[in-house]
Amino acid sequence: AKIALEESCKKILKKQDTTIIKLFDISINLIGYKAFCVQLNKIKNNKELKKLVEANFYPVKIEASEEKTLFTGYIELEIKGRLEFSQSDAPNAIPIYERPNNLITIDLGLFNDQLKNKKITGLIKNNKFIPASTREQIEKLNIYKDNIIAYIDDPARAYFLHIQGSGTIKLPSGKNISVGYDGDNGYEYFSIGRKLIEDGTILKENMSMQSITNWMQKNKKEAALLRYHNKRFIFFKERIGVTGPVGASGVIVTPMHSAAIDNNFLPYHLPLWVDVQNFYTDRINQKHSNFFLAQDTGGAIKGRTRIDLFLGKGAYPEKIAGRLNSKGSLWAFIPK
Repeated sequence: AKIALEESCKKILKKQDTTIIKLFDISINLIGYKAFCVQLNKIKNNKELKKLVEANFYPVKIEASEEKTLFTGYIELEIKGRLEFSQSDAPNAIPIYERPNNLITIDLGLFNDQLKNKKITGLIKNNKFIPASTREQIEKLNIYKDNIIAYIDDPARAYFLHIQGSGTIKLPSGKNISVGYDGDNGYEYFSIGRKLIEDGTILKENMSMQSITNWMQKNKKEAALLRYHNKRFIFFKERIGVTGPVGASGVIVTPMHSAAIDNNFLPYHLPLWVDVQNFYTDRINQKHSNFFLAQDTGGAIKGRTRIDLFLGKGAYPEKIAGRLNSKGSLWAFIPK
């Protein structure tokens, strides 16, 4: 937890003392948070950290009458790919792309107070601002062939790279390249998992990233058509000289201590305490409680009590993230 806190403190300490952040009807004064950050580098163990948090923050339970607290998980996906297309070694490989230069995101709140927190994404073309291309158009028409970063061997795994937002691509040479989220085409996220349940293709109790991947691998044509239902398309950038994925808040996310939140409701760098009812895949109703920092967001993360936990990378975190869809409880730590 200290590593995640140190990342957020880098941002908090740069803000002005007079900065006020709103959490619903609570005004958060950053002077208290800054005082905590100054003391953080003196902490040597978890016991000291616990005392420091208790001395500088007070807990507030976050609830929403219209919705339940829901926890999911995301990871840095490990995936096979290549820099050049190979018909013999990976005939079904599909590319991932850098963000196009003419893709623009506009904060509408800058133009109209009634549109605060509303954004729109599109393309500048012939001096006009038009909607960006959909997933189907991008994949079928090869629009961004000059922006290809790499080819991902398995289209199903490539799709989940879009969902997870960051990954490590293992090349045939044994070298790895890391990529992270660098924007999207502005369309709303569509859950293909929910569609598979509605169609009766996969039972709700069997739904997971792994079950969707298996179905896609066995039904390649149907899977391509299903993916097109999700018009949202992610663009990436190669991560060089950075030790881990960078969250939307601008800090490196920490496994088991960083969370993606809806920034329309929860401010970045807000410390959270989570109680997840059913966390592990191999133990029924195994609870998990831990300290997290609000350091990221995501297209599917909507609502004040919708939380996506960053679990790291590797086979076991991927197994947990693939099935995690649990109710629970959520608290925020407010600087005194």
